[in-house]
Order: sequence, then C-alpha cells, then structure tokens
Amino acid sequence: SVMKKIEAIVRKEKFEEVYKVLEKSGIGGVTVFEARGFGHHRNGLKEKMKIEIYADEFQVDKVVDMIRKVAKTGTTGDGKIAILPLEKIYRIRTGEEGANAI
Repeated sequence: SVMKKIEAIVRKEKFEEVYKVLEKSGIGGVTVFEARGFGHHRNGLKEKMKIEIYADEFQVDKVVDMIRKVAKTGTTGDGKIAILPLEKIYRIRTGEEGANAI
C-alpha cells in the first residue's frame, strides 16, 4: 500500500488539543518536535510544535482534516501541513516493513 509522511507545524498553544485528537484517531503514532520559525509575514521567530505522522494513504485526508479543525484560529501563524511520499519504513524491533511497521 502507498504510505505517506504527514508533517504538521502548529501553534504551541494548540498542540495539546491536536495531540489529543490524534491520539484517539487510530493512527500508528506521532513524533513531536519543539520548533521555531517564521512565515511570510516575517514577524520574528515564533515557538511552534512540529508533528510527524506515518500513515497509509487512505488515512491522510482524515488526519489532515482533524489537524486543520483543531489547530485553526483564523489568524496569521496557524501553521502548515505537508504530505510527503514515504518510500520505505521499517519497525526496528521486529524488522516489519511497510504498512505493518506503522
């Protein structure tokens, strides 16, 4: 099956809410980073959270919708979501690969 990597950058104050909906969503897991960045308004570096998710292609729209609903405030700096192709993935412990490794 086709797999994707979802990268979401969200406001720090929205992160807990986003995390909670993802936790209940049935996805395989998330990796989280503290980040800083600026957007096209160039109003200084802002504290953000970056979330990475490995997902089967059929899950992507659902995950993106959940993040967008919860993370949106409607003001500048709400963040970005990127979908990237995921060529291969392995679970280190078992050696499983592909969708079984998610």
